Formats: sequence, structure tokens, C-alpha cells
Amino acid sequence: MSNPMIPLVYNSKYNITAFGLQHLHPFDSVKYRRIHDWLIRQGLRKPQDFVSPRPCSRADLLRVHTQDYLHSLRKRAELARILEVGLLAFCPSCLARWRVLLPMRWACGGTMLACRLAREHGLAINLGGGFHHASRDKGGGFCVYADAPMALAILKDEGRITSALVVDTDAHQGNGTADAIRPWTWAHILDFFEEDIFPWPKVHETIAVPLRSRLCGTDYLEILREYLPEALDRFKPDLIVYNAGSDVLTTDPLASLRLSVQEMSERDLLVITEARTRNIPIAMVLSGGYGPHSWEAHARSLEGILTRFDSEIAYPAKAS
Repeated sequence: MSNPMIPLVYNSKYNITAFGLQHLHPFDSVKYRRIHDWLIRQGLRKPQDFVSPRPCSRADLLRVHTQDYLHSLRKRAELARILEVGLLAFCPSCLARWRVLLPMRWACGGTMLACRLAREHGLAINLGGGFHHASRDKGGGFCVYADAPMALAILKDEGRITSALVVDTDAHQGNGTADAIRPWTWAHILDFFEEDIFPWPKVHETIAVPLRSRLCGTDYLEILREYLPEALDRFKPDLIVYNAGSDVLTTDPLASLRLSVQEMSERDLLVITEARTRNIPIAMVLSGGYGPHSWEAHARSLEGILTRFDSEIAYPAKAS
């Protein structure tokens, strides 16, 4: 490969456009397209450079979710609760399946593909995914499907990994991911989250790092540097799934951490660098973020990662 590039996984079907209903929730459900288009405008990628996944199947989802839970998603009231959009309780079920659930299944397929590509190339990024409030039998916080646990379960069953670590830096605790992987002795989570915000109650995690409200970026990065290397050296995983939420920004309306766009970019570069230094394959997903600068912060963070690591992507990943 003469010009190696980090695989970026994306499909336009990630974007949720439900005849305006998406505007009833603060999550920017078309930020994936904004990031994709910005990377092209900056000359960092061409349209043909992105890798398209397939949507995850029901069989894929059953690797982590229960039959009863998937069946409950047919109930409009239950879906309205999970997505935090009350009006969905009065909309046709087919609308929610077509305009909301199917895009999320495409993004889940993207996480699965990013994990596979990370094993092959050392690093891969899904421009969507990171639905870390969804567990085996419950959804919430705009998260319906547990994409990271699903991907890990499939790779484990295929013999591609024997151990995994989820590193979650979204401002909200990854309670669903933690609950989903807790029975697996081979999977662990290192979670940095703001202590006094959703979800309640907090759940048990392998390594939980609760953060005080209004924590500044300098202190945040210091805490990350304290815990991350130790966890990587302790668990020595075959694969890291990095849940890189942008709701740590000072402009985010649903959290009160005080990171700038530059500090968030430093956070992401630090996590990727620590994994790369140890030759641990890492798949990055973008997760939450609710402020007006969420998509741009992700885009600028990715610019730094691509600039730093595109030319170094060719090292072989750990053998399966």
C-alpha cells in the first residue's frame, strides 16, 4: 500500500431524518453527514475513500440483545421513551422503523466493520455508532442497539479476539455497555463520565472514573493520562473500542465539563496514540454530543488523527 489511509466507515443511511421529528431531540442526527462532507472539503478524503458497511441483521443483534427486547421495539411508546421523543408514540410504527431504527442498524453495522478493519489495519473509525446506553434488554438516552458489545461478541465468537477493552470518554456513563459486557470475563470497560448527570443510578464498571462537574480540560486530560496507560498495560486487550463522545465540550447543553474543541482533539489523539504505541488495534466510534459544535469538534479531531496516523496505518495487527 503506497499511500496507506486509516479506514473510515460511513454510509449516508446513518443520518436520521424523520420529517422534522429529529429536531425534537438535541442530538444532531445528521452530524455524520456533516463530518463526512467536511473531511472531503478539507481534502482529507475523497468520496470513494470511505468504506460502506452493511446494516446489522436481526441475527447480529441477537448476539447481545434478548428476543423480548427486540420485540418491545415494535411498541411506539417504548421507542418514544428510549429516543426521548414523546411524539413518536403517536406516529406510525413503520415510520420509526424506516427513519430511526434502520439508520441505527446501519451505524451498528459500521461499528462491526470498524472493529474488523481495526484488527486488520491497527486503527479504524466509524463515523457513527457508540450507542452506549443500550444494554441486553433495555434502551435509553437515544440508544436503541448495543453496537459495541454486539461487535465484540461477534468477533469473539469468530475467534478474532480473546480479550477486549472499551474506553469510554463520553460525558455520560456508558451504563448499557457496562451492563451488556459484565458477564464476559474477557471484556472490560474504562469509563470517564461526569458524576452528577444522566444516567441514574450509575452502574458497576471494571474501572469507573467519575468526574466532578465543570472539570476543566487541563484537569480532564491529566486524569486521562493517569488512568488510561495503566488500564491498557493491565488488560493487554486484543482490541479496544473507543467511545469518543463530544458532549465533554463546554458548549454542550446536557453536561457541564469544560473542554475546548482543541482539548477534545487532544483527548482523542492521546487515546489513539496510547493504543498505537502498544500495537493494540483500536476502533473508534463517535457516540454522543448535543451542542452546536459537536460535529465540527469531531471533524477537527479526526483531522488531527488522520494527519498523524494515515501514513503509519500499515503495521500488522495482532494475530487472531
